[in-house]
Amino acid sequence: MAEKMTAERAFELTSGQGFHCSQVVVMHGCEVLGMDKDLLLKVSGGFGGGCFHGDICGAVTGALMMLGAVYGYNQPGQKEQNAILVGKIREFEKRFEEKYGALTCTALLGGYNISIPEQAKIIMEQGLNKNCPAMIAGACDILDDMLAEK
Repeated sequence: MAEKMTAERAFELTSGQGFHCSQVVVMHGCEVLGMDKDLLLKVSGGFGGGCFHGDICGAVTGALMMLGAVYGYNQPGQKEQNAILVGKIREFEKRFEEKYGALTCTALLGGYNISIPEQAKIIMEQGLNKNCPAMIAGACDILDDMLAEK
């Protein structure tokens, strides 16, 4: 059984151990699903900070990768499976946005873009990223609910 992701654990994994938000959610998803996490940690590393330019939150993309691992497909022409996957992605995004008000890092960080040095400085000085561990934990909670439905 996977350990519940908490904001404290997410903070330790990001600030203490240097993982990106996307990697923390993928790590959690791999634990829940009993999957080997090494390759997925590498793959998900490029999605932190909204792909390092403030786009879709890495906690969201990490969860979407895990939904893809469960509901995705790997053969051409699997239209029904694709429809299921798209539905799961939309459900996750809707639930996350309802809870946190946005899907992008820039919006979640008060309109500041982490990839612009001057704005990143404001984010850090004002502690606008202090809610990131809670959002990571929240993404894991939504993912847990959705994976339990499988």
